Amino acid sequence: MIAQSTDPKSGVAGCPYRRCRRHRRAIPVVLSLVVSLGGCGEDQGRMPPVTDAPADLSIGRMRVAIWPEYDDRSVLVIYDGKFETGSRFPVRTSFLIPEGAVINDACSVSFEGQHFCQLYKSTNKGEFDEVRLVLPYPNFYLSFHTLPIDVETERRAFDYGIKTNHPVSSMEVDVQQPLRTTSFNISPPSNALSGRKRDGLSIVKGFNHYAYEFTDISAGDQSIFGIEYVKDDPNPSVDIKYASMEGAKVWGSPYGTQKQARTYVYVLFGTAMLGIGAVFVSLIRRGKAKRLDKEP
Repeated sequence: MIAQSTDPKSGVAGCPYRRCRRHRRAIPVVLSLVVSLGGCGEDQGRMPPVTDAPADLSIGRMRVAIWPEYDDRSVLVIYDGKFETGSRFPVRTSFLIPEGAVINDACSVSFEGQHFCQLYKSTNKGEFDEVRLVLPYPNFYLSFHTLPIDVETERRAFDYGIKTNHPVSSMEVDVQQPLRTTSFNISPPSNALSGRKRDGLSIVKGFNHYAYEFTDISAGDQSIFGIEYVKDDPNPSVDIKYASMEGAKVWGSPYGTQKQARTYVYVLFGTAMLGIGAVFVSLIRRGKAKRLDKEP
């Protein structure tokens, strides 16, 4: 029986130094794979402790985009804004979105404008789903697709309600008219300050945009927009793969595709974790086999 070797650096008996050193080299590689499989960009800096958002935390400015049948047979909605900076971040907070909506992005935006997508948990709260997440920065960006619109009929109508669980000092709502539509009509909430048509806003030529402004919104208030129009085809306004764009592109996955993609990500991540586990088991067994071969 040969004597057990000892790692001169760690002092651990029973593990030859070269093999231990080789295993230590493998660990950072595996850990880097785990980080890279996280899927979303995360802030790599050291963050202070996360606290729950205070009850009086308010949003200074919030912009809401409501774009029916933009890139899908549903409504693309974007919430973009900034919390008042009096509170210390990161904080744990939540947003309310329509029940059954499929989230495309749930991000915190750094002071340099970089988007960091966050893990989130969605819980049904009746007519709305509550999306809970941690925001490292005061700026937020949330985009999602609502449940599909009935495109079998030419006359289409729906209501969209914006409900905030934080006070909002100023909110601007942009409603985009789908292409190839007639008799487009918006019934805004009674407290909307204006309903002007905005020219030159569209990132794709041909769209009409209508802007509405609100001030001093209390937490829990709901602003409902009634939207109706006539459209004689079932196709969305643009094919995102071939549309001619001006400025930054808005990438929004179709409702069904986004739901399937989420499942694929979970399957791929689980498969990768099993593969990493198999690599560890293989390294351990190989080390044991070599040690047994050296024993008399």
